[in-house]
Order: sequence, then structure tokens, then C-alpha cells
Amino acid sequence: MIRIPFKVKKHLHTNHKFKYLSEKRPLQLAFPRHGYLFHFELQAMTAKKHEASALLKKDVEERNAIDMYGSTTSKDSDASTISLPMIPVMQEIKEMSSMAIQLSLRQMVRQAMTLTDAAFQGHIGTKQLAGVALASMWMGVPSAFIQYSIQAIPTLCGQAYGAKNNVLVGIWLQTAVVFAVCTCVPVMLYYMFVGHMIALTMDDEDTVMYGQSFARVMALGLIPQFVYNACASYFAAQGVIMPATFCSGLTMVLNIVFNQVFIYGAFGWPGLGFIGSPIATVTSTYLQLALFLLYTVAWKKYHVAYWGGWTWDCIKRDRVTTFLSLAVPMGMSSVVDWSSAAVSSAFSGLLGPQIAATMSVLNGIYGVANACVSGFSISTQIRMSRYLGQGHPTAAKRVLLLGARVIMVSATTLLVLVVCGRNYLFHVWSNDPEIIALCGKALGFFIACVMVAFGRFLLTASMNALSMADVNLIANNIASWCIYVPLSYLLPITLAWGINGFWVADTLGELFKVVVLAWGLARVNWQARADQAQAAAEASDVLQPELEEQRELLAYENEALTPGSIRSPSLLLSSKSHHTPTLMQRAMSLTPKQQPRHMHKEV
Repeated sequence: MIRIPFKVKKHLHTNHKFKYLSEKRPLQLAFPRHGYLFHFELQAMTAKKHEASALLKKDVEERNAIDMYGSTTSKDSDASTISLPMIPVMQEIKEMSSMAIQLSLRQMVRQAMTLTDAAFQGHIGTKQLAGVALASMWMGVPSAFIQYSIQAIPTLCGQAYGAKNNVLVGIWLQTAVVFAVCTCVPVMLYYMFVGHMIALTMDDEDTVMYGQSFARVMALGLIPQFVYNACASYFAAQGVIMPATFCSGLTMVLNIVFNQVFIYGAFGWPGLGFIGSPIATVTSTYLQLALFLLYTVAWKKYHVAYWGGWTWDCIKRDRVTTFLSLAVPMGMSSVVDWSSAAVSSAFSGLLGPQIAATMSVLNGIYGVANACVSGFSISTQIRMSRYLGQGHPTAAKRVLLLGARVIMVSATTLLVLVVCGRNYLFHVWSNDPEIIALCGKALGFFIACVMVAFGRFLLTASMNALSMADVNLIANNIASWCIYVPLSYLLPITLAWGINGFWVADTLGELFKVVVLAWGLARVNWQARADQAQAAAEASDVLQPELEEQRELLAYENEALTPGSIRSPSLLLSSKSHHTPTLMQRAMSLTPKQQPRHMHKEV
């Protein structure tokens, strides 16, 4: 007798097709109208509750015994592949573009905060811009650990939300806030001595002094910045994303006003000069947190249903252990990326403040280009993850090809506009003729690096969707520490290539990643990967891919709004994806479901 879970019965109708493949295969029910495939075992009514799941898991393990890279020669595997209908190409592009636009707009809002500060500092002076650029890289190493560790919250809160354990959603927020505040204390102390780090490679005392002053003021904004990140992630897990978008946009505008007033003064007040810029940024950070909490908590009360009050449970051993098991790997992955970029950028200080300032200008232009294009890489990853979870490798491969075409066309168009409007763009950051000339000299190598980097971003996203992020991690570490960092000293300094050497070094590092990832992608057994993803989804009771796709999109949208700075292509798209289905399923296994006797406590 065939037993079908109740939650699937409602989807059955007379047009559904039933096909029994073999005695060793589960009965497969194809639902063309819903676009995905379910597997059920033939079993007796007296079978145990989880017997079907055990049989399915064993069957999938047998099928996944084939090499995930090489092509399989199993006829039985070929027989199990069912051609599912695919949506039209234009509809697929529309779906991807919709996601990409949402993500890119949020990236632009985040980048605008960083670019505003750099633009004001560059117009104050070249040494000021160079000092801030070098300080930001050294500041980014420890702060990136906290920033990306907090990204465990969308996953943990999302799983608690899906498990109907509403009180636990609020407890995870409290754990993240405690973690952020405690880790901010040593980072703030580190910021007090950033000037010593800058002085390792920069001989100009004024540049070092500006960097040190900037870091000490920015230390005051760490706690509100990371508390805001945690709160925004908490509400994003509930699907509340627009307040963060609105507050970030408003803060961006206010930051421009504050920079103008605090630096140059207003209404007869002379202003504070250079130090007014970091003060404006810190003020904007506090205001952003205040506006966000006033809207979401005090006014709309979005938190009520998912907040059980402050409790010591948030720092219990098992709670902290679970949080750290997800947070620390995320944070350490970002530290590896930031450390290599910080060391390479520090080498620019050996060539003087002009080179360091020029690198800051070009990285600012890169931030604009990346904000416009990166959304397509992430949307490609999300759509691929969905189709692989549905056991539809053909559709996943089509998404990859469509994403590659869209990204290359968009990137080419954007960089052509950059070349045509280069003089205007350079003047946004600086009016120094020497800086403008150096930017023009390095523009060709810069464009080559960015084009290669955009291709690598797509490959990284694809490997994340295929649950092969470890390949990304290996390629990234080898490219960063064995190619990018050594060449960033050898080419610009030893061989006297100047600023061009930095971009050639970055390009060669990105090329290595592209070769490794493309080689790995070419050897992937797509059907085996789809079977693995589908089995993982079924084992986790994830039968609504549309909801999983939306949850993953919300997590990336929230991350796109996370304050931070991208100073090199090497920093973008972390080698370890933070929101893949594999990680979400792991978090689900750590999230207890709410027991019926507690349901009356929920609002």
C-alpha cells in the first residue's frame, strides 16, 4: 500500500502522473503543475514512522556512490533521470533580474556610505585619503570577523522561525547582541593602535597621523554598527526587510549632510576639518540604529510575536556553542580574505601616499561597478540551488549559462561607461592632478582585473550552489597567499611596475581562481549533485522550494545592507557561502521545534 504524507495529498489531482521505476527505487510522483518531484517508498501500513526516510536515505547513498565529478556509466542512473518541464527562457531571465535588481540596489546603498566618506576625504587632501584607505584595511581584519560571524543569525533565526519556535528567534538575537558587544571591546582597543600598523609600510608621518585619528574615532561606532547588523538580520529572518532598506537609504543622505557640515561648517561655524568626516560617519551609525528600532520595535512592534523578553538562556553553554559553531567559521573565512588584502594594500604605502590614494580611488570605482553587477551572481546561485534541490540539473545548468551571458554583457557595458566617463569619475574622489594621472595610467589593467573578477564571482556562486564551497576555499587561499600577496610586493616594488603591478598581481590571482573553479565545474556530475541536493532537502523535510528560495534571497538582501567596505576584487564573494541550503539544513538540525504545550505562549 502507498502511504502519502497528508501535506502532499492536497496537491494530488487527476492529472498527476505516477511512475514506478524499479523494485529498488522509490515510487516517484511527478507534479508538473508545481514543477518539482517527490519520492515515496512503497511500505506497509505497519511500517515505522521514519522507515521511509531511512530507506530513502540508504537508496540515495547507493546512487551517490558514483563519483561526483566524473560521468557515470550506470544505466540505472540514466533511467532515473526524468525530464521535467522548464519555464520559458525569458521568464527565467525575468526571475533572475528581479532578484538581481533587489540585491544590487541594496549593495549600492551600502557602497554609497563608504564612497561618500572617501570622496569627502579625497577632496580635503591626498594624504588624508591615503591615511584613511590604509587604516580601513587594517581596521577591516578584526571587524570583518564580527560582521560575518553575525551572519549566522539569518540562518539560525530563519530555522527557528520555520520550526515555529518563535521565542527562540528572539533568543538568537540576544546571543548575537551579547557576542557583538563582547567582541567589540578588544577590537576597539586594537583600533587605538592602527597607526602603528600603518607605520610599518608608510614613512609619511602626516599620512600615519590621519589614519590613526580616523581609526580612533571610528572605534566609537563599532557597537551600534554591529547591534544594527544583528537586529536587521533578526527582522530579515521574519521577512521584514524594507525597514532596513529605508533606514539605510535615509542614513546615506544624512551622512552626506553630516560630512558637509562637520568638515566645512555651517551658519558661521567653521567646522572640524578632516576629523569631522569620521565623526559624521559615527553619528550616522547611531542615528541609523535609533531610527531602525524606533520604526520596527517602538512603532510597528514587529518583534512582539518573536520576543519572549531578555533571558539568561541566551548565554547558556549549549546556546553559545551552537551559535559559535556556525559563526566562527564564517568569521574566520572573512578574516583570511581581509588579511591577504590588508597585507597587499599595505605594500602600497611603501610607494608613498599618492599610490595609496590612487588605489583608494580605483577601488571606489570598483565598488560602484560591483554593486551594479554582483546581484546577478547571487541570483544565479539562488536559482541554481532551487533547481538542484528539485532534482533538475538541466534547469540549473541553463541558469548558469544565462547568468554568465547577462553578467558579461552587463559588465562590458558598465566598464565601457567607466572608460568614457573616467575623468568625471576620478574627480568624484580627488582633484589632485597627480592622482588623476595615475588613475588613467592604471585604468587598462584595472578593467582587465575587474572583468576576470566578475567571471570568478559567477564561478564561486555556482560552486556554492553545488555545495562545493570547499573548492572555493582552497582556490581562494592559494591564490591569495601564494600569488596575490607575493606578487603585490614583487611587481610594484621589486620590479618597479608601480601602481600597475598591484592590478596585475590581483588579475593573476583571479585568473588562478577562474582556472581552478572552471576545471572543477567542468568535471561535475550534475545529476549526482542534484540527487544529493534533493535527498538533503527531503531528509530535512524541505518540500517548498519557493519558500526556501525566498528565505535565501532575504538573507542575501540583508547581508547586502551590512555596513562595510570592499577594497579589492579579492574580498568579494567570500570563499565560504553563508546562506547555502546545506548550511541552512545544518542549522535546522540544531534548532528544536516548539512543543505543543508551549504554543499558547506565542503571540
